[in-house]
Amino acid sequence: MSSLHIVDHPLTGDCLRILRSRQTGTRDFRSAMDKLSLVLAVEAAKDLKYSKENVITPLDTGADCLRVQDDRVLLVPILRAGLGFLNSFLQLLPEAKVAHIGVSRDHDTLEACPYCNSVPESNDGFDTIFVLDPMLATGNSSVKALEMIIEKGYRPGQITLVCAVSVKKGISQVHSRYPEVKIITAAVDPGLNEKAYIVPGLGDAGDRLYLL
Repeated sequence: MSSLHIVDHPLTGDCLRILRSRQTGTRDFRSAMDKLSLVLAVEAAKDLKYSKENVITPLDTGADCLRVQDDRVLLVPILRAGLGFLNSFLQLLPEAKVAHIGVSRDHDTLEACPYCNSVPESNDGFDTIFVLDPMLATGNSSVKALEMIIEKGYRPGQITLVCAVSVKKGISQVHSRYPEVKIITAAVDPGLNEKAYIVPGLGDAGDRLYLL
């Protein structure tokens, strides 16, 4: 499974403890999701382009610094759950632009059904696309979202899929279609149940963020 990076960090583990617990209410679930996505955002941003800039410090001395080119980043949360990652990424990348993709799952066939795509046509304005989707289960929704982005003219190598929890089935499906897409995740769980939910997982991330 090339292009897969698991963020094994005490902070991600602590956030996952809160997110996985059935006792966690909406407020604490949102807070833990914010913290987890901030750690993932730091990791995802490691390869961003930057320029060098000299600034003058309060001691009237020059210092060579870096300026991240976050205005060339496109954030694409997959609705609904992907919105739970958005604020943390914008904290670190305030100049990034945001587009949305909506993909619902048919609970009988598990087919991914797109209903929204505001991703702009590729015009060389963006170097990096971060697709935000906390749960990578069957991979159907993620593959559909990637397909919708690539149809706009972007290259798979520009795209990083950022997840909280994944399973091998979903990872394999993404990489069988788009091996150049990088996947960053906090955990790879054992598998799926009969309803295609990640086990042990953390439940339906969208519901726990916004409905329950």
